[in-house]
Amino acid sequence: MPQVACSQCNQNIDSNHVTCPQCQAIQGLEALSGIDPNIRIKNQKFAIWFGFLFGGLGLHKFYLGQHLKGSLYLVFSWTLVPMVMGWVDSVRTMKMSSFNFEQRYSKRAM
Repeated sequence: MPQVACSQCNQNIDSNHVTCPQCQAIQGLEALSGIDPNIRIKNQKFAIWFGFLFGGLGLHKFYLGQHLKGSLYLVFSWTLVPMVMGWVDSVRTMKMSSFNFEQRYSKRAM
């Protein structure tokens, strides 16, 4: 069995161990990344482009998980008001910091 060094105590352990037997530290890239795999992260640039290009259909709202608002944009798309609102939403999203964007739109998967 190939052995690797523990990321915390540098003891040699088998590469298929999930935790170190000595210090109980979790091994592997998942432990070092600090990212919860159950959180769905949204891309701010995609949301901006979806709002500019397809704001009249509410695609940016569907992408951000706001299905009711997206449906309203879609229902009233014939009035062209949702297109203007999509552009306004895009500008607002563009001005929003990436931290605030992630706090608002990145949700835990159920």
